Amino acid sequence: MPFVPVPNTLGVEIRMTQDGQRIENTLYFSKATGWNAGSATSILNDLLEWWTTSIKPLVHTSVIVRELVGTDLSSGTGFQVTVTPATILTGARTDEPMSNGQTLAISFRTANRGRSYRGRNYTVGWTIDQVFGNEVVQEHLDDYVAAYTMLRTTIAPDALATWVVVSRFSGVDGDGKPIPRVTGIATLITAVLFVDNIVDFQRRRLPTRGT
Repeated sequence: MPFVPVPNTLGVEIRMTQDGQRIENTLYFSKATGWNAGSATSILNDLLEWWTTSIKPLVHTSVIVRELVGTDLSSGTGFQVTVTPATILTGARTDEPMSNGQTLAISFRTANRGRSYRGRNYTVGWTIDQVFGNEVVQEHLDDYVAAYTMLRTTIAPDALATWVVVSRFSGVDGDGKPIPRVTGIATLITAVLFVDNIVDFQRRRLPTRGT
C-alpha cells in the first residue's frame, strides 16, 4: 500500500507487553501549526502521565508499558520520537486476570457518520472481578469513558491540539481491497462510549500470537 500523508497529524502508539505478548493501542492528534520533535515529545509525556494516573488503576499488573512512540504523519519521511517510563510501569489491579485475548472495544465518535469517522481502542488487562458472566460491570465502563474523555477535554487542548480519528482509505475496489486516499483526513472526536458491555476477543493478543 502507498503511504498516505495526513497533514499536521501525529500518530501515537502506546506499546505494551502482557505475558510476553506485544500489544498496542493507537491514538491520533492534529495541530493547526503542525508538529515538531519537541511538541511531540511533550504530548507523549502527557500521555504517559495520563496512562499512569487514569488507565493504570483499571489494568492488571501483567500489563507493562514499554514505550510511547509518536510519528509525524505529514510525510513518509516525517520524524519519530519515543518516550519511555522512568521506572517499570505496570497496571495496578491484582485480582485474577482474564486471558490476554479478552477485551472490550471503546469507541471514538465524531460529528460525521460512516466508518471513516469512527475510531476505537481495544482495552487491555481486564480482571475477573471487573466482569460478571460475559458482561463488564458498568462502573468499570464508566471509569474508562472518563479516562478517555480526558484526551478530548484536557490532554489534547493542553497541547494546543485536537484528538482525532484518522482515515487513510475510502471504500474498496472490485477485489475488496481498500482504496487509499490521496491525502488522509483527520476528524475531531466529539464523544467516547462503549457500544455494549459484552466481552470481546482478540486472538492476536494471546501469548505467542500476532506481532
